[in-house]
Amino acid sequence: MKKARPTSLLLILAAWLVLSANPLASPLAADDFAFHEVGARAASLGGAFTARADDTAALFYNPAGLAFLPGLRFKTNITLGGRVTNAAWPGGGPSWKSSPYEILGGHALSWQPFRRVTVATGLFPVATFSANWNQIWSGRTEAVRTELYIGSFRSAIAVEVVKDLAVSVGVDVISSSVIWNYRIPFDFELNPLPGPANVESRNRLEAHGVGFVAGALWKIVPAVQVGASYRKAVGLDLEGRGSHVCSLFTSPLLPAPDGDTISLEALAQRFYENQTITGRQTVPREITCGLALTPLARLSLYADVQWTRWSEFGQWTFRSTNADGVLAPDWTTEYEEFYGITPDYGTQSVPFALEDTRTIKTAVEYRPFEHIAVRAGYARHESSVAAADRSPLYPDLDRNVYSLGFGYEGPVFSIWRNSERIADLSFDVFARYASAAPQESAYPGFEMTYSSKRFTWGVGVGFSF
Repeated sequence: MKKARPTSLLLILAAWLVLSANPLASPLAADDFAFHEVGARAASLGGAFTARADDTAALFYNPAGLAFLPGLRFKTNITLGGRVTNAAWPGGGPSWKSSPYEILGGHALSWQPFRRVTVATGLFPVATFSANWNQIWSGRTEAVRTELYIGSFRSAIAVEVVKDLAVSVGVDVISSSVIWNYRIPFDFELNPLPGPANVESRNRLEAHGVGFVAGALWKIVPAVQVGASYRKAVGLDLEGRGSHVCSLFTSPLLPAPDGDTISLEALAQRFYENQTITGRQTVPREITCGLALTPLARLSLYADVQWTRWSEFGQWTFRSTNADGVLAPDWTTEYEEFYGITPDYGTQSVPFALEDTRTIKTAVEYRPFEHIAVRAGYARHESSVAAADRSPLYPDLDRNVYSLGFGYEGPVFSIWRNSERIADLSFDVFARYASAAPQESAYPGFEMTYSSKRFTWGVGVGFSF
């Protein structure tokens, strides 16, 4: 059998990259929850790191790669960026903008106590999302402020079972926090107000869970590597506090059941009681396969295909532990009969339907010098929600993602002791830009047009001892 020439491998992969980048070639799906890349080196490669996995961020992308990293290593990565989303009514109606700023990081430590065996631990974000809209924007009854953060404290062991073939297993300790604020119109069927008053519902919940991860990396020949990683789904039982804030410029006096008067603010406080609330979410299972080719000594090409079962995430529904009992003890039968309303906020939710996603990430790396690398990545993503489900809570959009980066790893910044070099430094920087063209929503009552852009940049610094 004839061996494939490097130029042939280059042509094959180039064709694959072109087809994967073409939106007509295959239906890709985006998951804005997982836009963040935890390592600066991986981020500059567009996240195509499963078959590369050559720094401690491998703990997140493919822990099997750790088996090929000798000694003691530490890497910290910081990412900063803005997530801008615009919403507008068609026909020249009002427009709105959400532009929260994000600071995220990923940190990992690995140690190879024996040849071919490496243990590692680290802390990474798994999924994040944030939106912060104007208090009077058109979608305020669905969302004013939304934050989701799912983080993992991961520990793994990687073993090179035979030469150039490594496998790994690990444990994820998952932590999740959710913030959801939205406005509730407060009005009465009987003795109605001149206009509805808005009460803000503020929900904060947290959860913890334990999951399993695994990976494999095979260096077939020096110019070809393949890798795969698996993350098990983790169910999370959220619990927290739901409160209601009635902030009014004026608080008019209203007739009360006893024939006296009561202020609107006091009435709202009587109707809306703080509650212990619960919810259920799932960190979805994920499978990623990657290919790394080095057709030329200084040139490498990477591609990842990632499948994520976001349909397992569940509904955006939070339920009061008092939902089957009395939600507001101070809202007596007399108040119900006088005003014609009964507390009905035992279950708070927004229709939420995520689809399973397939994401393709591609990258190229060129080394003009031995210790310096220049990197670029590209991915085409399509929305993970249908137009009918594109709500103000999560208006995910089609987007193109571009990445650029620079890396150094070598002796220039080494640490010395008594004329002995004891540690080498690695340094990576990256910038990512994502643009999303305007797309319409068919979500009932909120048929707005959304557009989005994101810019993130970051740095990673590590030492190997």
